[in-house]
Amino acid sequence: MILKRNFNPIRRSTRQWLNTSVEVFTAATHVNGLGVNLSDGGMCIFAIANLPVGSQTEVEFMPPRRDERVRVPGTVRHRALYLYGIEFLSEYGQQESREAQDELTSCSTQS
Repeated sequence: MILKRNFNPIRRSTRQWLNTSVEVFTAATHVNGLGVNLSDGGMCIFAIANLPVGSQTEVEFMPPRRDERVRVPGTVRHRALYLYGIEFLSEYGQQESREAQDELTSCSTQS
C-alpha cells in the first residue's frame, strides 16, 4: 500500500537559497547559526539552540553585496529539530530581505 501526501504549502513569497552566518538574539540568549534560505517575509536558519515557537528574536546577518550587517526583529514560527522558521516582524526587515533576495536572484542568473 502506498500512501501519498498531498501537502503543498501556500507561500506568500518565493524562497532563495542562502548560505550565510547569522546571529540570533533573544531575551535569554545569543547564538550563532547558519542562514539556509530567505524570503520577503522571513528566513530559515539552522542553529543549535532551544528557541521555542512564538519567541521573539532578532536575526543579524550580512545581505549579499552589502558592507554592513542588518538586524531584523522576528518571531519563531516553525521548528524542526535545529531548523527554525523566523518570520520578520517589521516592514524594514521585509524590505532588507527583499533587497537581499533580489541580489541573490541576480547572482544566480548571471552565473
